[in-house]
Amino acid sequence: FGNQAITMRLLILCTLFQLVYSKVNLPGPSGPCQVEARSAELVDTSRIDPFSPNRNATRAIMVTSFVPVYCGEVQYESYLPPKIAQAGTQMLNLPNGTLESIQLGSWSSGEHSRRNETQEYPVIIFSPGLSASRLIYANLLENVASNGFAVVSVDHPYDAAAVEFPDGRIVAGKANMSDIPLAVDTRVRDVIFTLNELSNNTKSIIPPSFPSKLQLDRVALIGHSLGGATAAQAMLNDTRFAGGINFDGSLHGSVIQQGLDRPFINFGQASLADSEYNTWNETWPHLRDFKLQLQLKDSLHLTFSDLPVVFDSAPSAKALRNATARTLGSLPGLGTLPGLRVRTILTHYIMEASRFFLRGKKPAILRGPSSAYPEVMYVRT
Repeated sequence: FGNQAITMRLLILCTLFQLVYSKVNLPGPSGPCQVEARSAELVDTSRIDPFSPNRNATRAIMVTSFVPVYCGEVQYESYLPPKIAQAGTQMLNLPNGTLESIQLGSWSSGEHSRRNETQEYPVIIFSPGLSASRLIYANLLENVASNGFAVVSVDHPYDAAAVEFPDGRIVAGKANMSDIPLAVDTRVRDVIFTLNELSNNTKSIIPPSFPSKLQLDRVALIGHSLGGATAAQAMLNDTRFAGGINFDGSLHGSVIQQGLDRPFINFGQASLADSEYNTWNETWPHLRDFKLQLQLKDSLHLTFSDLPVVFDSAPSAKALRNATARTLGSLPGLGTLPGLRVRTILTHYIMEASRFFLRGKKPAILRGPSSAYPEVMYVRT
């Protein structure tokens, strides 16, 4: 995600889907745990928001947590909040309700959860791409959580296309986010603040039905596109981040020259953009712990989001993919891998890498090519 034009294309992707189907339930989690989600506003009173038109405004962000639970009933909720969907519909001058019917399944805590309350659950923090909402990764992150992880995704207001807060206000993204260094610095502060709040104010973020403890001294940090750059720079700034994954993003900031002394994985699309290739190469010799470069066959930039699953949830997925390709033109697209296959691959690599980051035992899947995932190319380590 590089600019507002790409955000427009994202909205068009969802629009194409909605124009054909009025109700579609996305695939549920594949792991052994059901998942409960909770969204929350976090306000960092120590910071002035550098992008707000109000010079005195403190920085406020939105986060969503996904935690594993073992009981309850599945509930389908709107994939996008109504006001976000309405903003997209108005932006594209589409009929009312066009973007409002995709639904995401999660589990409500209808009964007392059965969990080991003394167990510390591993934590993953996720940062989305530039102009992207944290919400278009919800199906992937929910799937990771269903395998026993607490996952928290972070929205970065003014760089996301739109962020909705609990009081109903909408913060629209800037039309041209040209100050990428400031955006990365702000994002890094956002994810560090989120980790601080998880430590100091857990109840505001995690559903109250989740009484278990979180492992917060060692946390995995993952991002897509500019979120990947955020992960790398935040790891340099805060040693609580034990390891990171950059999904298909160019790197930015002092981390390029200073490098990292903890594990880091660059996981790119089938054919890297020049900016990725150059920044990955420049950073590579400065990565002093475990390092790995992976690339996913038949993938493009948006493969690393929920959009392949969203489109493949429709019966005429092939037609929608063809329409998407025509709509996107030369901008980042979905690739040709089936959506559920993408979700399976990304979930598995996130899980195994995060366990390695947090517990120190390197799994076979990070040592070399896996026959279970032939789509993943091991480029260098």
